[in-house]
Amino acid sequence: MKTKTILAASLTPVLFLCSQPSHANVGTHLVGYGAKAQSMGGASVALPQDAIAAANNPAGMAWVGNRFDADVQMLYATSDTDFGSSSNQHDSSIFLAIPEFGVNFQVTPKVTFGVSTYASGVGFRYEDPLVPVPGFRRTRGTLKQFEVLPTATYTFDNGLSLGLSLVYAVQEFEAQGLPGGFPGGQNPYHGKEYSHGTSWRAGALWKINDQWAIGASYAPKIEMSKLSGYKDDLLSQWGGSADSPEQYAVGASYKLSDRWTMALDLQYIDWDEAKAFAQGFGWRSQTVVKAGAAYEINDDWTVRGGVSHARLHTTENHAAENAILGGLNTTAVTTGVTRRLTQNSELNLTFEYDFGPKVNGKGPSEGFDTESDFYTVTVGYGWKF
Repeated sequence: MKTKTILAASLTPVLFLCSQPSHANVGTHLVGYGAKAQSMGGASVALPQDAIAAANNPAGMAWVGNRFDADVQMLYATSDTDFGSSSNQHDSSIFLAIPEFGVNFQVTPKVTFGVSTYASGVGFRYEDPLVPVPGFRRTRGTLKQFEVLPTATYTFDNGLSLGLSLVYAVQEFEAQGLPGGFPGGQNPYHGKEYSHGTSWRAGALWKINDQWAIGASYAPKIEMSKLSGYKDDLLSQWGGSADSPEQYAVGASYKLSDRWTMALDLQYIDWDEAKAFAQGFGWRSQTVVKAGAAYEINDDWTVRGGVSHARLHTTENHAAENAILGGLNTTAVTTGVTRRLTQNSELNLTFEYDFGPKVNGKGPSEGFDTESDFYTVTVGYGWKF
């Protein structure tokens, strides 16, 4: 009965997310998934710390034991945009709550089974039309994606763990007030539309000794179904869907002492092959470097810090397409703390600040400038059972 109850709880974000928009850090992705990974700049491929680990590396679930984790990332984003000229300025601010859950079971000393969930996406909300033309709607939109990852792992005698996740993804898309070549000068509004897709993820994690661990993970592109309504106009040039890009990562962790642990990840996200993003917004593939450290003060307190830096996923020539999105940040600085409540439970708190250069449009995007800031507070609870 306990197993069924915990598993059911891990799936409840599917319902919760339907009313919650999300915002992006690295394209449509966040720095890291799980409060502990996030507080270390997302460095987690070789350092799993909770039951949300499959979102970073499926093999990580082999090393977290029997546990349940639930986090909420609360995001506040602001942006200042010149849309076409300095006389057409717009400010946007948006507050969002993003849930993530995970549960893991140590079936045998070598086998685990669990479920990790996480959300990603982009969102924007302006209180007035971007184009000062009578009859234009306020400009708002969201692309939200939620993924459920049932995950199994196997650990060999030499400390090498292999993990495999099945992936089920659900998207919700909505956009209004976007300029376009349609009657009235703006794209038709179709309300909220949904799509879905399936895929897989794989990962490896090798605990070389008590100090060193290395890991790798791979996720192929998720081909999403078409979004009704929008597939015939706004998304028609790019196949009517918004596929999730292929990505892979490698990482290493090193335990300097009983109290200090360091981690480093290198991630690649292939936006070039995701048509809706590459052709629609001029997004380009990214390389992301993530580094973090954790210090165990005593048995009850652990503090963490980290940084993530990515190549900007667009260029100044595509500032016009990206001006409405904001969130064009390249660097994130994170910190966090874990407070042990009982022998089997803990509370996690993380703060993240994202920043980047002001993007000034050039060429066909002359007059489109945007600058944004991004703040996140994550609260999480972990329970070992």
